[in-house]
Amino acid sequence: MDIRDIKDDVIYPEGNALESLFDLQKILVDHYVGIEGLPDYPIDINTKVSQTLIKDFNGRIIEELGEGFESYEIMMDMFHRGMDEEDMIPHLQNFNEEIADAIHFWLELMIFSGYESDKMRDWMKEIIDDTTQNKDGIRAWLEVAQLEVDSELQMKRIPCRWVIKDHMLEDEFLRGGRQLGTEKMKIMKQFLWDITYHLQIARNTLKNKPWKQSQMMTDTQQYEVQMLKATLAMFKFFYFTGFTAESLYLIYFKKNKVNQFRIKSKY
Repeated sequence: MDIRDIKDDVIYPEGNALESLFDLQKILVDHYVGIEGLPDYPIDINTKVSQTLIKDFNGRIIEELGEGFESYEIMMDMFHRGMDEEDMIPHLQNFNEEIADAIHFWLELMIFSGYESDKMRDWMKEIIDDTTQNKDGIRAWLEVAQLEVDSELQMKRIPCRWVIKDHMLEDEFLRGGRQLGTEKMKIMKQFLWDITYHLQIARNTLKNKPWKQSQMMTDTQQYEVQMLKATLAMFKFFYFTGFTAESLYLIYFKKNKVNQFRIKSKY
């Protein structure tokens, strides 16, 4: 079973859709606690066991983002070889599905770290003024991402070839990653590196290696700062690759349903 089998109509929630993402992820996490023997959340990030878990989630996010970019590279290769856009569709779908997986692991890392939608509202206050606090969380983070990306790129036009143009898009699960271009790919790599870098610096604050005899307290302030920066970098990547709040919610929702089915069927 994959996302193509999920036929539910996905309605973008009223209020704060970001809270809905966390609530949906907790449904999965509560199952994983029993299946994988995970601890209850949030965890004490100072212990060796907890830090091993955090580093695992950290690596999973990077892995899924890398797999998504691999699908983009395949489409770029097909583009350079003059292949038809229709033949690229399976790889475009895989790009979106891998991003959905990355969102799942990011939410899981946030939940176990003790950071949820309330914390993300606090982070938003550190980035901009309070006028966005009544907005939907996903939209607010994408708006901030748009401001940062447009400022960094100075609104320059990037030549692209569309795999699927807007008027032909029938499935929101194919929205992200539809624009192909050498310059586009180069910038995507930079945004992916920004996510990876900040996740790795957050990881580096966790000093209690399994083989160490001594106990070292985590610089929790630095850990949180790097998690904020990784989150912002991730939303910048989402915005730049063409996602909307609706499409992000949809790809997450459908993959969440797939994962719930796999849990129930003992996949």
